[in-house]
Amino acid sequence: MIRSILAPNASPLTLDGTRTYVVGRERAVVIDPGPAIDAHLDAVAEVIGDGVVVGVLVTHAHPDHGEGAVRLAERLRTRVHGRRAGTLADGDRFETDAGAVVAVPTPGHAPDHFAFHWPAEHAIFCGDLMIGGMDTTLVASPEGDLTAYLDSLERVRALSPRIIHPSHGPPFENPTEAIDDYIRHRREREAQVVAALQYGPLEAEALVDAVYGDELHPGLRLLAVRTTRAYLEHLERAGRVRRVDGGWGVVAG
Repeated sequence: MIRSILAPNASPLTLDGTRTYVVGRERAVVIDPGPAIDAHLDAVAEVIGDGVVVGVLVTHAHPDHGEGAVRLAERLRTRVHGRRAGTLADGDRFETDAGAVVAVPTPGHAPDHFAFHWPAEHAIFCGDLMIGGMDTTLVASPEGDLTAYLDSLERVRALSPRIIHPSHGPPFENPTEAIDDYIRHRREREAQVVAALQYGPLEAEALVDAVYGDELHPGLRLLAVRTTRAYLEHLERAGRVRRVDGGWGVVAG
């Protein structure tokens, strides 16, 4: 009752492309229609066939997830449901012939980010909350919020999924272990940021070198700076760092 269609939009950030999911057959939902690429939208429509689509659901408004939403919804004679469009709220239910799909707010990667819970199969469609085959995803200032992100991981854990389907990469078949790995990765990075600040105030740009070192690809440096700022903002809320002359410093005691 679940079908996955891979969009031809591979990149360093999307891995092998965006996965569009169809849940149900005669009465279905489409999750993350992906980019507005004709061949991809055609492939999704072909999978739907004569079925009725009760909604096109968008985890968040980034182009690789929702750019094709309006076109696909018009073609399938249904409606787009997304937080940024004001058409999606916590607990919204979409009834398919494979069971209900329920909207769950999961901000952090983006402020409008939602996951979709499929209770009948103990499954979560997590968008960019998690990336298949990896233990991290992009949470970058100004739209990324690491505090909200960590809360969202715990919200998903509380649903006790047996499988998590990301929009990029393969599914997580051991969700609890995967969530633990994601949180562990963030805590390790937090510790690296705090350790680097023990030697004196630094700006985010200088912290990138201390935290990521030579392993960072030059083309990802700007994203690394934005990600480091998200760590600093999170640690500031927790009272562990503060803004000082020359950048950021550790809070004493």
